[in-house]
Amino acid sequence: MVTSNFKVLAVTGAIASLFLAGCGGGGGSSAPIVTPALLSGTVAGGAAVIGTVIVTDSKGATKSGNIEANGHYSIDVNGMTGPFVLKAAGTVGNTSVTYYSAATVADVGGTVNVTPFTNLIVSNIAAQMAENYFKDGAHSDQIGSLITPANLVAAETALQAKLQPVLTALGVGDSIDLLRTTFAADHSGMDAVLDLVKVEVDTTTNIATLKNAMTLAVMATDNAADKNDTTPVSNTTGITPTAATDLQAVVAKLNGFAALFATGLPTRAAMEASGVFDISSNFMMGGQTFAQFADELSTQSKAVGLKFSNVAIELDAAGTSGMLTADISSNSADFGEKIQLKMVKVNNVWQVQGDGMIANVSIYAQASRNEWITLPSAMQPSGSNGQSMQSGINIWIDPFAYNSTPGHTAVVSALVTGPGLGNGITMVQDVKNTWLKLSNSMYSDNLVPECAATVTTQCVNIAQAVDNSEYTIVLKDGSGNALNGTGYKLHLPKQPYATSALTAAMFPSIASITIDGSPLTPSTVIANKSVAIGWTMPTGLQSKDINVWANTTTGDTYVRVEKSLSPTATSALIGLGSPMATGTVSSAGVWLQGIDAFGRRFGLSKSVQSQ
Repeated sequence: MVTSNFKVLAVTGAIASLFLAGCGGGGGSSAPIVTPALLSGTVAGGAAVIGTVIVTDSKGATKSGNIEANGHYSIDVNGMTGPFVLKAAGTVGNTSVTYYSAATVADVGGTVNVTPFTNLIVSNIAAQMAENYFKDGAHSDQIGSLITPANLVAAETALQAKLQPVLTALGVGDSIDLLRTTFAADHSGMDAVLDLVKVEVDTTTNIATLKNAMTLAVMATDNAADKNDTTPVSNTTGITPTAATDLQAVVAKLNGFAALFATGLPTRAAMEASGVFDISSNFMMGGQTFAQFADELSTQSKAVGLKFSNVAIELDAAGTSGMLTADISSNSADFGEKIQLKMVKVNNVWQVQGDGMIANVSIYAQASRNEWITLPSAMQPSGSNGQSMQSGINIWIDPFAYNSTPGHTAVVSALVTGPGLGNGITMVQDVKNTWLKLSNSMYSDNLVPECAATVTTQCVNIAQAVDNSEYTIVLKDGSGNALNGTGYKLHLPKQPYATSALTAAMFPSIASITIDGSPLTPSTVIANKSVAIGWTMPTGLQSKDINVWANTTTGDTYVRVEKSLSPTATSALIGLGSPMATGTVSSAGVWLQGIDAFGRRFGLSKSVQSQ
């Protein structure tokens, strides 16, 4: 099993270039397509989008498909009636995105890309942001009249003219087709444009703001509702081939990182000598020094075959440091996680400097479903059972590595502020575990629940916790002094579901839990036995992790075993190992968690307890 610290450095896929193949073009038709035919291309916004693509035709019919790890999608539109509108939804790095694109019948069999730029093309044709105009399948009856060859050419030409100063600055020719041109995600050419131009869409005003992705300086705006808005980019400061070269150098350094683990595990000395890492005291990875990090990583057998994919990079204005988000995979199917790395330019050479944090921290939307059984007793001969559901934000803060290193002032609490958290929530050290829990919880809870009429503090107002909300985590010592300056900034990729919107069908379903063929109960939990679990995941969820636990009558943990899962797993056999405490087992259960394309977690807890 991957240790909790390295899991932050741990998803599926290889280091791969994004390739967009072929060129489409030409006329449209409303005739149904009756032979096998594909719409395909790549979905990217500086890095591959992880999520799904939905194609809607001119009759309102839809088909969908998953986006592959390298950003490629392919959907058979046989039997559908062109033209088409495409909607891609998912994440780029830790950011939730929705992009639209469009295709005519003549594009079938060619390449149609889905990017922030194609989103603007469709928005300009619709005269309002595509996410509003086509939301929930609205206006599908207008696709035939809107998505014509002439309209696509006019909108693409206008956007190309607006971007021309950027294209020129990066050496991209004026013959590029923003909808169909083939390019590779190697941070050069068209891909460099996507890296360096950030498109922020305001669905209320119908205005898109184009910013320098490094400095966040505004370069131009695009009013989708105004056909006369043709003002080109006016500020290209910092948009240079050098900036694109830096991005390529950062990715090359990641390739060097992965190469260390291609066929085996490197020693700490080999990692030091590789030039990949800043091995000075500036290195910090979830509270670990470079030596601690390297020693741990060099013993992780599941790290063999380590690979990075879906790399998204944000450099600072000076181009000397930046944060990188990526997915990691290896030869082990159950080894995978989204990570962040701090990249710094030392003596003009890019190096990995850990994540720059003194604790493992993360934030994501989470929903939980709890099912429990109370066994019959003299007090309650028939026993009982129950269930509940809860939604909120999971805030994970684990300072164990930092706290256990001599000379460090221990992290004992945290203040977390951001949208929906009111004046903030306080988390404190959990005396039975290494992580921080909610200060008002009698259990080891780090799920901030949705606020209710009777609970208005230490909770989250989900209506305010919108997509990509930013939160600040300030870590404190025993005297209340901040240990990480003004705090770490984390983004919530996707708004949680409201608790009232949750249904049982959204969660995993556990079919069986047995120990040596007998159902799981407190009396059947015996150390060193194995628990067999079988389950199914609803469409849109992948298996993430599972744990088996049992507690004694005094509340001590008798056993607790965690396991990462491969995305397609539907069963697990988990050895309980040696007991962690003495006493009589009074409760036992399984926690199973799935994850969707936006990083939202859906956990199912099934437990049995004695009275």
